[in-house]
Amino acid sequence: MASFRFGRYVPAVTFATLKTGIDGLDGILAGGIRYPDDAAVFLCLAGGPGTGKTLLALEMVVRAWLSADDGSTFLYYSVEHSPESIHKKLEADFDWFRLGAKVEPQPREVPGKLVLEAAGKHGRSRLILTQARPAALQQKSARGTTVDIEWILAEIENHLLAAPVRMVVIDNVGLLLTDLEYFEKRAALLETRRRLLESGIHGIFVMEEAHPRDLRLPSAEEFSTDLMLHLSFREEATDFKARAIEISKARHQYYYRGVHHFSIAGRGITRDVYLGARNERGPGIHIYPSVAAQLSMARDEAQFTVPARGDTAIDLGHPDLNAAFLNDTGPALRSSTMLLAEPGTRATFLSLRFLAAGLRRGERVLFVSTREDRDAIRRICQREPVLRSVCLLPDGKFAPNFRVVYLHPEFIAPGKFTWDLIRLCQGGHADGEPQPVARMAFDNIFRLQDRFPLITEQRFLIAAMIDMLRYEGVTPFVVDMVPPGASRGRTDFDPSPYLVGFDTVLHLFFEQEEPGSHAFFRVLKSVGNDYRLEPVPIDWRRE
Repeated sequence: MASFRFGRYVPAVTFATLKTGIDGLDGILAGGIRYPDDAAVFLCLAGGPGTGKTLLALEMVVRAWLSADDGSTFLYYSVEHSPESIHKKLEADFDWFRLGAKVEPQPREVPGKLVLEAAGKHGRSRLILTQARPAALQQKSARGTTVDIEWILAEIENHLLAAPVRMVVIDNVGLLLTDLEYFEKRAALLETRRRLLESGIHGIFVMEEAHPRDLRLPSAEEFSTDLMLHLSFREEATDFKARAIEISKARHQYYYRGVHHFSIAGRGITRDVYLGARNERGPGIHIYPSVAAQLSMARDEAQFTVPARGDTAIDLGHPDLNAAFLNDTGPALRSSTMLLAEPGTRATFLSLRFLAAGLRRGERVLFVSTREDRDAIRRICQREPVLRSVCLLPDGKFAPNFRVVYLHPEFIAPGKFTWDLIRLCQGGHADGEPQPVARMAFDNIFRLQDRFPLITEQRFLIAAMIDMLRYEGVTPFVVDMVPPGASRGRTDFDPSPYLVGFDTVLHLFFEQEEPGSHAFFRVLKSVGNDYRLEPVPIDWRRE
């Protein structure tokens, strides 16, 4: 609504949202790039050499172009890359991001310019690639005779006479202004921004990062940009350089602060069920919000309404585990269970039995393992009749509702770890319609950082993961290893971190250290349930 302020009529400001379609980027932008609906998006991408700025700008303009209305025009100006090299890269390396449009290069009319026409779902639109050659890099006295900012603005005006211009990208804008003094450069950028926004044209500037003390290149404030994304490499303790992106300024919207990681995937990427660096959902840039940001996203999406646990005890898959709970109580749907297993105990088998109980109810289940690969899990299921009948098909393959993921050692960021895991639980990473997971078993989380060296805050990652799984309606069963003799006070093992983070905590151990000793388990905690306080013997194969 409009309002009156100090006797003046103040029109209401309403906003529109430009969705980028880039995996994870719209997430950290809380849905997309927000802008006043009577203006346009003005975005700056900054970073050092090789950080992925150009590719991010290209993917943003290509996705907008291939989904645009009939007759729309998109303009891309590059100082460093020829139109031919950009065209070949997008087609050969990224397959136009698998957006399904037919792209046809048009006959060349002038050097340094290539027109691409696409037939998309909304009609035909054009992307015009132009190589900008700044005058200062050729002849100092040649200003205005080559493609510079003034020339670009004039060309945009000409294009507007023929068709709507939806987006303009200028990469690397700083090189087009090297012949200007600092304040002249600032004025030129502000004027460019003003003219684009007045025409309702989305603008993206790609800027090479300068030294903080170098005033020759404008800062984010001097760009007067509405949104600024900063791309960089972050060197980890393992000497591994991870790609990182951070929102350093966002004028019109809420966003998720912090450093987020991203990866770049080429055309040959294929979907599979593995969580890791080689698993992406198609070619292009994939952004993985930090674990803290993902937890905030889940809470925001749920409007801070925490999903209630069920009221009825579920089948834990083994009668001895079920019998340890009294008066018809026990772990319920969406409650989390931690199994602390001493060496030699059959924690993997119990995890599989937990999932088999869900399969019998027609649920879709997920088994995630850091210990045993898919072939080893298949052999366990074949050997045990209680598993074979529900986990495997007659030909020995896993049942359709039973998904098995073996976690290979990987250099992936914590955000990618949880992002992929939650997508698996949502039913992604598979052909056909997504089928959400009802139960998940994770075997096991012991020293997870040994297999994933970039995971340095394991306790927070596991705690956040358990919370996010509850928002997804998943009932998790997690295994961790504890030292032998922990049940008899032989070690200084402290179970308090598990008691704080999980609804139910079970401790699986042998009565004695001698061979043939009988296995027991003890319920250390179970919220809202009655259970036996003394150790309970467990018969592995009891049905």
